[in-house]
Amino acid sequence: MLKAKQRIRIEWGHCDPSGLIFNPNYYIWMDSGSHQLIEASGFPTTEMLQTTPFRGCALVSSGMTFRHQGYCNDRIELTTTVEKFGNKSFTMRHEFNKGDVLLADGFEVRVWGCTDSEEPTRLIAERIPDEFRQLLSAEGIHDTTP
Repeated sequence: MLKAKQRIRIEWGHCDPSGLIFNPNYYIWMDSGSHQLIEASGFPTTEMLQTTPFRGCALVSSGMTFRHQGYCNDRIELTTTVEKFGNKSFTMRHEFNKGDVLLADGFEVRVWGCTDSEEPTRLIAERIPDEFRQLLSAEGIHDTTP
């Protein structure tokens, strides 16, 4: 499966008063990792949003396991990949490492979100296109560090 890696420098604003990474930041970084992986795959998200009922890969479930603490001024690496595809949903896997130490790992379940033709303000899950599956199932590692 395709992987996106990004390096993150932990700054003061990422931390709680004790200097530890404030855990909601992991969720922000997971969301970023998911979008960066999709972009790195070459999937034409912008074109799809403009020309089809596709409205994005909506988040329906997520979770984290915190294994070790990260601190201000640490440099960590986030690796994001698709763990599995379902018919209308897919699971993203995220690992946060400081060197060889796994700080945390998490998951996101996302659905292929499209506009409901009967109720245009409603988002519904549709079948994931084969092109999307193929692009994210390719082998490779992309450095998506901003």
